Amino acid sequence: MTIQLRASCLFLLFLAGFVQTNSNLEKMDCYKDVKGTIYDYDAFTLNGKEHIQFKQYAGKHVLFVNVATYCGLTAQYPELNALQEELKPFGLVVLGFPCNQFGKQEPGENSEILPGLKYVRPGGGYVPNFQLFEKGDVNGETEQKVFTFLKQSCPHPSEIMGSIKHISWEPIMVRDIRWNFEKFLVGPDGIPVMRWFHRTPVSTVKTDILAYMKQFKTK
Repeated sequence: MTIQLRASCLFLLFLAGFVQTNSNLEKMDCYKDVKGTIYDYDAFTLNGKEHIQFKQYAGKHVLFVNVATYCGLTAQYPELNALQEELKPFGLVVLGFPCNQFGKQEPGENSEILPGLKYVRPGGGYVPNFQLFEKGDVNGETEQKVFTFLKQSCPHPSEIMGSIKHISWEPIMVRDIRWNFEKFLVGPDGIPVMRWFHRTPVSTVKTDILAYMKQFKTK
């Protein structure tokens, strides 16, 4: 009985350590030897009327976020507004990329996304104060090229791929985005700097960005 109890305690300690380790995996620094920059890529705005070359963000800190309207994490939208407003004077630009690959939580046409945000989720008249782009894939054969670059540049914060029932793309890669609201920070030279797990609080992302900006200014 004593041996069994000791074994059970050791197993519980192992599990506790595993959970603690994974709970801390909110952010990963990107690779140091990245080839290329986001300035090689572009995208159309949500209304399809403007073709934006990302090189126009040269000298800015750019936060890429894959977003969805009908997600449990859609509450991050107002928080992203606040982040954009607070850090814009310091050179931060937030960019949102609607995607329907995770739980089919962005099912509408491009024209339906802003009304959905305004009247449904988060609702209450919400309007994003940052640029949204056309809906597209962030994983698989038809993923947007800028996300191919971002994912190749930054390891994922979690080793867990998630449930196979939620994976609807091929091929499946270790570096794939796991869910809505993952975030990538790109430095003012166009090179990716950090990548955050989708459940990482925006407040934590803000703290990390401010720490990075402070470090950058001292160079």
